Amino acid sequence: MTSPHVLWTDVAPRDGLQNIDESVSTEAKLRLVRGLLAAGVPRVEATAFVSPRWVPQLADAAEVIAGLRDSLDRVRVLIPNRKGLDLALQHGVRDVLLTIGATETFNRRNVNRGVDQSLADLADITQVARDAGCTVDVALSVSFGCPFEGRVDPHRVVELCTRIAGLGAAEIGIADTIGVATPKTVGAMLALVAERLPLERISMHFHDTRGLGVVNVVTAYQAGVRRFDGSAGGVGGCPFAPRSTGNVCSEDALTALEAAGASFDADIARLCDVSSQLEADLGRALPGKLYRAGVWRDEPLVAPVTSGG
Repeated sequence: MTSPHVLWTDVAPRDGLQNIDESVSTEAKLRLVRGLLAAGVPRVEATAFVSPRWVPQLADAAEVIAGLRDSLDRVRVLIPNRKGLDLALQHGVRDVLLTIGATETFNRRNVNRGVDQSLADLADITQVARDAGCTVDVALSVSFGCPFEGRVDPHRVVELCTRIAGLGAAEIGIADTIGVATPKTVGAMLALVAERLPLERISMHFHDTRGLGVVNVVTAYQAGVRRFDGSAGGVGGCPFAPRSTGNVCSEDALTALEAAGASFDADIARLCDVSSQLEADLGRALPGKLYRAGVWRDEPLVAPVTSGG
């Protein structure tokens, strides 16, 4: 019987902040990462070693990692290529995430490489990382739909996941980058994936662009997936995918998973506090719902009015 326990990765410090135009201080980023770790999130995607010309918000990656020296066993970092891996290893990172697009057009827009070229890069990256004691995960972007090519054939996604697994990736993330997945397409996709790979190696990364992020998480959980990404307060988006709005909100999705019978390490109330602090740091309301409404534990929200006598 599959364990109900979920491994949740919060990507707010990286995927959450990368699409924000206003500069966010390194101090605020470190406050966010440390808050998520203190709230019990088992893994946090802290930053990315990418070109600051393409993603200026993450230009302080080295400073962020330097401030997390005592927590690197729970930190993951995005890399776009071998150069990104080398930088990550220089700074002591032990878990990296490489993104590969499920379509040729998106992959070229995102990393200026063909998909087969990226797969060849992955073979080299996993070998170098393995020798350095670093884990390599892969996110397969636009797995349900591409802003440039439209609907993506799920059989292509399954084939790419299988190739990625064969090249040594520890975890393969199926990402709904532009938020077009539905419970029906999620269930169908995972049924196909399960025929080729154990779902223990699969993670799901949903965006709430069209309001279906949370229900898609629950659908994937019910299909047997136990690894998920989300973002505190639902902040985020992809700068290379038009209309790619916020990630599924961590505390909202975890609340739904709890109701579905899942267990996890994070404390939802403390996650809400992290989102409230992030709202203050960014100076704007976030898309998430729970951090504003409050955690509901079957108690009255206000004291009843009593008459004197």
